[in-house]
Amino acid sequence: MRERRPMGALTEDIMAFLWAMDSPVTASEVHQAVAPELAYTTVMTILVRQWQKNELSRSKVGRAYAYQTVRSEAEDRAGKMQVTLDAAADRAGVLSSFVDSLTVRDAKMLRKLLNEDN
Repeated sequence: MRERRPMGALTEDIMAFLWAMDSPVTASEVHQAVAPELAYTTVMTILVRQWQKNELSRSKVGRAYAYQTVRSEAEDRAGKMQVTLDAAADRAGVLSSFVDSLTVRDAKMLRKLLNEDN
């Protein structure tokens, strides 16, 4: 029996592949690189959904579309963190819990970044 990916893992794998690319790639290229064991239509569905969410842009290449990310990985993940923070009733509590969960190395990096703005 084939092991299933956790929910959302295929989308994460596809986005990671696209973030690593310097230029747009077709669904066929994504399929071969990320999930050749799955049906092509499965990968295509993920790409179309991400495009509909404005996470990807696409351009016509022959009879196919080539996809690329709209934002860098850092911009994308920071935006998701901001949405989560904006939805919180206790922003200070969320930020405090986040800081408490950081590794020593990440906490030092955050301090350095915060001090650069001052």
